[in-house]
Amino acid sequence: MRQLDRYVLGQLLGPFGFFALIFAMVIWLTQSLRVVDTVVNNNQSGMVFLELSALLLPTVIAIVIPIAAFAGTLLTVNRLYSESELVVMMAAGQSGPSLARPVLLFGVVAMVAMAMLSLYLMPLSANQLRERTAEIRAELASSILREGQFSNPIAGLTIYIRNVASTGDMVGIFVHDARKPEEPITYTADRARLIRDGDRLQLGMYSGTAQRFEANETNLSVLDFDQLVYDLGPIQQTSTRRNLKPEEYFFPTLINPPEEIWSGSAKRYGQLIAEGHDQLSAPLYALTLPLVALAVFLSQGFQRGGFAVRIGLALAVGIGFRLLGVVLKAQVVRMPEIWPVLYMPPLLMFLGSLMLLGIGPNPIQRWRRRPA
Repeated sequence: MRQLDRYVLGQLLGPFGFFALIFAMVIWLTQSLRVVDTVVNNNQSGMVFLELSALLLPTVIAIVIPIAAFAGTLLTVNRLYSESELVVMMAAGQSGPSLARPVLLFGVVAMVAMAMLSLYLMPLSANQLRERTAEIRAELASSILREGQFSNPIAGLTIYIRNVASTGDMVGIFVHDARKPEEPITYTADRARLIRDGDRLQLGMYSGTAQRFEANETNLSVLDFDQLVYDLGPIQQTSTRRNLKPEEYFFPTLINPPEEIWSGSAKRYGQLIAEGHDQLSAPLYALTLPLVALAVFLSQGFQRGGFAVRIGLALAVGIGFRLLGVVLKAQVVRMPEIWPVLYMPPLLMFLGSLMLLGIGPNPIQRWRRRPA
């Protein structure tokens, strides 16, 4: 690698790291709100929050890499231009393709990292995140141990707990079982504790009363007890089986989905095909967006200042083509046979950038030809 290439590449890495960190923090914070909701509503610990948040990182980083690479290249090229470093390089005989070499190498590295995330880590983490979330929501203990709230684990059952001690003991418990409308029964107790007996879960209540209307009677029966075990086994959600979302599958399955995962549903089939080719095409944006930033700057000719128009044009091209990719993905869901169009936006940007860098005249020569 030439010394000039190493210098330009080193200049690109700093802004890329800065933008990657900033964008990752912002996106991670917005994405983690749904994790906070799951943790709080199911009475989970901070370690569970960290676990679920870590599973969000591959998706967050995959979103960030193309954006950070694009923004970092724009900032670097703008600085090199404004400080006349690019002018000196071009005056020394460096052509557009020569200047594009370090940017292209930078894009290849970003594309490889993006491919690892998009094709392997993202589906893996998405599957583990949804699996773990389903386990948490299926756990009965987490669904009823909510202080000061009326919980309804299943239809007809209401549980209220005034306070939960750090030891797991519950103080001031109310249980109303109306699953049999003709014989509703209400339990109140001073203390209670969850007891596991093999695969079954029981609620041990202490110093309380049981109130029940007998069938075909209007009298209320009241039973005082020192200790009573209420079996929660029948209301446990023993099955966590769920339908996988398209983003949880790896691309070999998505681009040729077996019939058992789409079961004759045309919409489901389209979603799988669109997701598979989106996973394959997404890394191409990490390669092409930095090249677009350089090509737009060099194709506009030399000027001493005022690069706002170039930056705006580069942003319009990059954002426009990325949004076009999103629109085309929605079209592929409806018409799976047109999946090749998902590769068009990044390929058009790549070819257009190469044309601008390789065919246009040297900006210094164009500047020198201007009349005084």
